[in-house]
Amino acid sequence: MIKKTLFFLLILVLFSFKSDTVITPEILIGKSSAIQPLLKGERIKLQTEVYDALQKMIKAAKKDGVHIMLVSGYRSFNHQKRIWNRKFDKYRKQGYSVKKCIEKITNYTAIPGTSRHHWGTDIDLSDKYANGLNNNKREKFNQWMTKNAKKFGFYLVYTNDKHRTGYKYESWHFTYKKLAKPLLEEYLKTDVFDLIKQQGIKGSYTFTEAFFKDYVKNYVLGINPELLKN
Repeated sequence: MIKKTLFFLLILVLFSFKSDTVITPEILIGKSSAIQPLLKGERIKLQTEVYDALQKMIKAAKKDGVHIMLVSGYRSFNHQKRIWNRKFDKYRKQGYSVKKCIEKITNYTAIPGTSRHHWGTDIDLSDKYANGLNNNKREKFNQWMTKNAKKFGFYLVYTNDKHRTGYKYESWHFTYKKLAKPLLEEYLKTDVFDLIKQQGIKGSYTFTEAFFKDYVKNYVLGINPELLKN
């Protein structure tokens, strides 16, 4: 049963959010259209402040010969679910058990309702001339981002740190800390497990409260420690 607290509005006004926008659990898990007026962009959308900061970073990088390309930004719950279910079907066809499918998917893909992309603060980036999101073929891009991304408010989320838990290293996934950190804090107060049950996520019938608690600890919080600091 959904906790009573989820029926009350979470009163949190965040930088680029309009003053009359209330952050609900549905917004945090990508299931509310209320976030749409806050997003900016054509095919790929981001919160307005994030979008503007990214454009400044793209312009600066270009001067140094690095051609940043936005690959992914805001994703709704249903968008994330399509990605998840497509991968689940692929692995099942290859003969993997449900448990193993979930393990393989969560190497790089979040359970719908738990993705940072739901917030419009996180981006997947590549160099225009690199071969997609490949960790090994973007040396110049990676070096430039390591040196300069924080100047524009962006931090690598899933670092190449052997002590970090959860998703594997993603050299392409950055977050705009100023807006993402308070959203994460609100997210951790929300009973997401109850909200995502029976939502058509393949394999989710195996999720237990213990599994989900461990998932939040190791995956949702398995991030660059700088993103947890004030």
